[in-house]
Amino acid sequence: MNTDDDHKRRCIFAASEMLFPELFNKADNKICTEVLENKEYIDIKAGNIVNGDIFGLPTEKLNRFMLSELKTDLGALNCGAINHMIAEAVKHSSAAKGRMIAGIIGSSGIFIDPFSEISFTELISAYDEQVRALDEHVDLYIIKGISSMSDMRAALLSCKKTEKPVFTIISPTNGDSDETGGISALGGMVTAQEMGSDAFGIQGEDSEIYSETAKELIPYAKIPLIADLNWESSELPDILGCGKFKYFITESVNPMPEEKNAISFSDTEIEPYDDFFVFTYYADTFFLEADTTEISEPIRCLPDMEETISDICKTSCDILRVEINSNDDAIDFARNANMSTLPVMFLSEDPLALRMALMLYQGIALIDSDTLIPKEELDEMCEKYGAVVY
Repeated sequence: MNTDDDHKRRCIFAASEMLFPELFNKADNKICTEVLENKEYIDIKAGNIVNGDIFGLPTEKLNRFMLSELKTDLGALNCGAINHMIAEAVKHSSAAKGRMIAGIIGSSGIFIDPFSEISFTELISAYDEQVRALDEHVDLYIIKGISSMSDMRAALLSCKKTEKPVFTIISPTNGDSDETGGISALGGMVTAQEMGSDAFGIQGEDSEIYSETAKELIPYAKIPLIADLNWESSELPDILGCGKFKYFITESVNPMPEEKNAISFSDTEIEPYDDFFVFTYYADTFFLEADTTEISEPIRCLPDMEETISDICKTSCDILRVEINSNDDAIDFARNANMSTLPVMFLSEDPLALRMALMLYQGIALIDSDTLIPKEELDEMCEKYGAVVY
């Protein structure tokens, strides 16, 4: 898929559970996959879709954690089987003819360590299960409706293993990072694009708020943006005419209003900001200028290091430097990282330990350039986790 095809509008139809009430039986809190045995079912329910050359599967809530709250006619809960059956049924329906098929990956609905007993690696494993089940039948993945940094990062790490395109659409939250594991619009976009997402968008109900948020994103966007066309209002923000927006997502089976179909891309690109490095942690976003940053002395990792982190964050330092010598160090810091109000830099000579630290850090971190780890290994880590050698 060419995500850089200038001036080409592509509409993504996201088939929500509301379109398939027989499959998602809310009254009984049950998924009834036996309806898929009716070969005409998908065509009947989705055959009147007139929007979209990308068909998003109704799998947003079908990861292991969300399914644990539901009953299924398959007997023992089987995330892989349910996702595979739905993907196969849609792909072989006439409703999907001529369209690319997207596996929709949604929120897990959980907190991770240190705010629960579920580890980040367990979260990745849950997404791996769903992604593998869909992989045979999809052309790309859309991470949709995510409202936490940990969910977005875990889903991205899983989807990128397939080497298929990955689009990311989040529901940004407001406020500082805390046990809610929130994610801001700008922080989410910066993290997603640095981790290899092929396009990025936000969901919003108010067109005025959406427009203001989009204006904040555009100067920092290195990848195409996705616009949400699901507002009840017929008014569209003027910002959608900017050439940054290449994809439009809708859940309506009805034709787009004339004014929405008339959206065209301008030739004017908004100039990006080059003066700052942007780093993230959960809902926090940090802006650093290369020539004016003060880095702390390296701190050692301990199971109980909250006070050390807090004391450094009260100084004039701009970056918290953390020494990572083992996997235990990486885990200890991850459990205390929420105490930091500064962007984090890792100093390590152990490639495995550094990988662990970057994986567990819920945002974009720095790597101390004084490390002796070979450049090739560092480049691979930076590409996978969005880190920056500084």
